[in-house]
Amino acid sequence: MTEKLFTKNFTLLVLGQVTSLFGNFILKLALSMYVLEVTGSATIFAGILSIATIPTILLSPFGGILSDRANRRNIMVALDALSGLSVLCAALFLSERNALTVISVLLVILSILGAFETPNVQACIPTMLTGDNIMKGNAVVNQVASISYLIAPIIGSILYSMVGLKPVMYASIICFFCNSSI
Repeated sequence: MTEKLFTKNFTLLVLGQVTSLFGNFILKLALSMYVLEVTGSATIFAGILSIATIPTILLSPFGGILSDRANRRNIMVALDALSGLSVLCAALFLSERNALTVISVLLVILSILGAFETPNVQACIPTMLTGDNIMKGNAVVNQVASISYLIAPIIGSILYSMVGLKPVMYASIICFFCNSSI
């Protein structure tokens, strides 16, 4: 008899990934659209996004080390709580005068936190599943990420166009805090 793939813990991991990734991708697209709208410069937009990617590249190996040495569930909860708090602080401090600075700092912080999240999620799967389910579980988590990467920016752009940046930020905060409570 084969073990079922969607155990309680794996289902919680997948649901957590859905909320976290949707919150992240919706927010990042809305922030990008805001930067383009305010500056009208693709160069500034690309520069901010490029700088924000550097921490992920540099810190991802440390994310793997941390996930091997600490409680993975606690790491995920902490990362989503920190992401939610970071977005909340950014939303509260955001004004026309400091928008680019606040957005740049927020994107760097989210990049740092993301560098620790991805390796942690990947390390969780073999501890939750066995045998062929490990490959199936990896496929499910990767599919969730791919679908989120496709659909969340569409939703983010619609929300941004309809309600503006701050409501999208608050929606993202809800996603992060919901995930940290799962």
